[in-house]
Amino acid sequence: AQVQDHLDIAMYAFTDRRITDAVVADAVRGVKVRIYRDREQYSEEMNRSNQYVAEALASSPNISVRVKGGRDLMHLKEWSDGLILRDGSANWSIGGERYQDNYISIQQNKAAAALFERDFQEMWDRSDNLVRQ
Repeated sequence: AQVQDHLDIAMYAFTDRRITDAVVADAVRGVKVRIYRDREQYSEEMNRSNQYVAEALASSPNISVRVKGGRDLMHLKEWSDGLILRDGSANWSIGGERYQDNYISIQQNKAAAALFERDFQEMWDRSDNLVRQ
């Protein structure tokens, strides 16, 4: 199913190319995508030689990324389009999706999605965030 007109993502680790391509495809078709990241994890990913995810997100329309400015972890692995809420313990990485003991919950629940999006907006609006794009 295609996501609605927006997609709010809070993701600790984000290195999976397949998911990156799906997010970029949504953005290209006009979905407004906001991605909130953990500072330390984001820095580690940016220091790798392969920058596929970062470059794909940065070069795509309708994608904004903010990074938590504080040192405390942003450890969420959730997204919502206002109708569907995906949460769980799995990062968007090959290890998190295929090899680690994780769970994923996907529910069509506007009330649950609204609660996440309220919390997401509070994180997104923090004055100490590092705005990346």
